This record gives sequence, C-alpha cells and structure tokens, in this order.
Amino acid sequence: MRVTVLAAMIGALCGAGAASCEEAIKIGAVYPMSGPVAYDGQTLLQGARVAVGEINAAGGIKGRKIELVVEDGACIPAQSVAAAEKLVSSQKVVALIGAFCSSSTGAVMDVAKRHGVPMVAGISTAPNLTERGNDYFFRIPATSAMLAKAFAKPMLKLAGGSKFGFLVVNDDWGRSIIDSYSPALTAEGASVVAQQIYDTNDSDLFPYITNIKRSAPDAVVLAGNTQNAVALTEQIRQMGLGSKFFGEGSFAAKTYYKLVGQKGDGIYGLMSYVYSIDNARNKAFVAKYQADYNDLPTTYSASGYNEVSVVADALSRADIADPKAIRDAVAQTDMEGLAGRIRFTKAGQGYGFNVYLTLSKDAQPLVADQAVISAPN
Repeated sequence: MRVTVLAAMIGALCGAGAASCEEAIKIGAVYPMSGPVAYDGQTLLQGARVAVGEINAAGGIKGRKIELVVEDGACIPAQSVAAAEKLVSSQKVVALIGAFCSSSTGAVMDVAKRHGVPMVAGISTAPNLTERGNDYFFRIPATSAMLAKAFAKPMLKLAGGSKFGFLVVNDDWGRSIIDSYSPALTAEGASVVAQQIYDTNDSDLFPYITNIKRSAPDAVVLAGNTQNAVALTEQIRQMGLGSKFFGEGSFAAKTYYKLVGQKGDGIYGLMSYVYSIDNARNKAFVAKYQADYNDLPTTYSASGYNEVSVVADALSRADIADPKAIRDAVAQTDMEGLAGRIRFTKAGQGYGFNVYLTLSKDAQPLVADQAVISAPN
C-alpha cells in the first residue's frame, strides 16, 4: 500500500511539473576551457548557461529540461574531436555546439556528420567551414568574407589612405581574414603592403609590429581573441604605430576594455555583436547576464546564448528521438536572435542579422556603421 501511495504521489508531482521528472535533454558543448583562449571560452559558456536557464525557467522543451554537458576542447583539433566523441557516444547528446576556433570546429563537424548529430557553431568564421558539404553543420555568425564585403568601403574611407597591412593570428580564422579582406579592400581601391602572422602563444609581438611599421600602412587589420588583442594593443601603443586599426575578435569586448582601458580608444571593431544593441531580446539577455555574472556580455557570451537558443528552438519543433528530424528543424530555423533574425542557407550559413563596425571611445564600443547580412549568392 505504501508503495502504491508513493507511486501515486510521484505521478501527481510529475503531472504538475513534468520537466522535473523526465530525463533532461542533453546538448553537448565543446568549448575551450583551458589554453590561451580559456578566458573567452568561459564567457562563451556563461552566455550558453543564460540561455539554458531562460529555457528551463519557461518550462523546458516539451516538458523536459535541457542540460548543457561541457567538454574542454582547448581549441586543439585532436582534443576537440575526442571531446565530441565522448559527448555523442557516452553522454548521448542530441546536438553539439562549439568548438570556438575554426580549426577545432572544422574537426568536430566531421564527428557530427559521422554520428548524424546536428552541430551549431556560434563563432568560427573561417569561410570554408560551410563550403565542405556537411549537411549536419550550421554556422550562425557572419564569416570574415561577409564582414569584409559589408565594411570594406567604409574601412577604406575611415583609413584616410589606401595602404593596408594585416597582423593576424596563425590559425584558420586569422589566415581567412587575409584571404577575405584583401580582395574586398583591393576591389575598393586599396593595396596590401604588409602581412604578419603571429602564433597564438606569442607574448612578444614587437618583431611583427616592427615589420608592419616599416611598410607605413594607413590602416592595419588585426585578429585576436582577448589575450592576443590585449597584447597587440599594449605593444602597438608602445611602438607608436600611427595607423588606423580594424580588429576582428575581442576588440569591442568589456573584458578587453577592462585590461587595456583607453589604450583601445580609436580602434575599430568588426563585430557580429555589441552589448548595446537596442532590441527587447538583447536588453533582456544583458540584464540577466549582468545579474548572473556581474559583468556585461561579450561577443562570445552572445555566441553561446545564440547556439543554445537555436538548438532549443529546433528541438521544440522536432521529434527529439530522431536526430535527422532535429537536423532538419535546425535547417528550417527562422527565429529572432540577439542581433536580428537567424536563418540558414542550404549550406548551413547563417544570415538575416545585423553586423557592426564599432569605434572604441572612452573604453566603450560606439556603433559607427552597421549592415544586414543577406543570404549569400
């Protein structure tokens, strides 16, 4: 009798709040929790957790909570692959998100396809990722090529001259910036006078900056996550390089400003997100993020939030037991993100949202220009 009564009580409780009784839906995140971009990986995770909390507080997905299961990929391709295999094979996740660095994302997307599990990336802007024919991979943000197409003309105008240099990190993302911005800028009348590529673990960047300075560029395109962006800014200011600067990465993040202060003033950012975006969803996200972490979100925080939000939106429309149905639901995404609509092309490339050209002033990012990313031709 006691067992029967207890079972009835549990059944009544589950009926009143099924999300607390059914097994959680697991989403697997391959994020850099260690290594040179671990700080950025932590802000990425914080943004993802805000989305998880928001969704679960609203009742979860079809009465079930979602659970974020995180493995450290460290932005090392081999480690990221091992992390993804563990998440899919052992944790039985229904989708993957990550893996931050383009080289690691390129490796993990093969795991996703092999296992038939959809993967959504919120960063990783190397253009070739969506050119590989992997129909289980979806990338939300604009690629470097899309940002270059959007902002090459205003960049040339703001540079005050036609000579451009590049100082970028030695990975798929950094090299893709040279490959993307060079033709976009030269099509507008610019010339490329210098290219310098540094390793992500380099702390002494003076030799690269010296080589750039010798070429006397009117403007320099930079690429760096927080650790590298801070080092670049500090050492460029010490060298007295008088060029204009345009940076992809962390050059408009609150964490960056905390470390460089007004030394970052005058640097332009090429961004998919800034925390000052004026729409209801972003305002709610910023408020919740500040309440949870006592800080403003970075572009990486927004990326984590968008990754989870896209997966959750797809799960709400799909048979959760059918990986192919989840993949198809992701492909049909048409939802409001933090910077506008999020949709995907047949190749899995996100479009429909705004991107931003920011100017740092008084250690704050001011929006100098913006553009809507249309579906690529």
